[in-house]
Amino acid sequence: MEIYLNLIVRTLIGFFSFFILMRFMGKREVGQLSLFDLIIILSIADLMVLGIDGFDEDVLYSIIPMLVVAGIQRIIAFLSLKFAKVRDVIDGKSSYIVIDGKVNEKEMKKQRYNMGDLYTQLRECGIKSIQEVEIAILETSGKLSVFKRKEDLDASLPIIISGQVDYILLHSLGKNEKWLDVELKKSKYELKDILGACIINNKLDIVKKINYNGKY
Repeated sequence: MEIYLNLIVRTLIGFFSFFILMRFMGKREVGQLSLFDLIIILSIADLMVLGIDGFDEDVLYSIIPMLVVAGIQRIIAFLSLKFAKVRDVIDGKSSYIVIDGKVNEKEMKKQRYNMGDLYTQLRECGIKSIQEVEIAILETSGKLSVFKRKEDLDASLPIIISGQVDYILLHSLGKNEKWLDVELKKSKYELKDILGACIINNKLDIVKKINYNGKY
């Protein structure tokens, strides 16, 4: 009886520890989990199982490593928010598979993404021909975001994220570096101060970074 009671207690401790750590790590949809997130979750789950199975060991021997792994995730998440290069390494970068109706073969090879994959995902989006596509972006989650020709792309595609300019997208929207420089001068913002920016009504719509004191 004592063995079963010990098993129940360990299971409850492991479950609630896992639940609390998942909440601590932050909210994210399952489909948006990166490879790094999955590794962290699987590592914590494995440690939880070891804690349940290890009758001869203190349950803290599994909880402490779980806390360490969750702490690593929080540190990496913070660095990803602060530095775009860290975010690119951890989460990867979105890839332009189709630009102005033309397939980007070089990027497809880089992502190990073939024409069969492309046609399948285009059909899922209700697209019959690549010629209907203005831009197709393979997101870091593996989902294909498709924008048809003649659609208003401006408001839905950010040309600046965390101070980094997406020049491929900028040119696809019919703009160039000179236009961007003029808009930045008008806004009186520097790239390093911009959290995100889209083109709306032929103007740059900017979301400025917020300082830790709450000021813009």
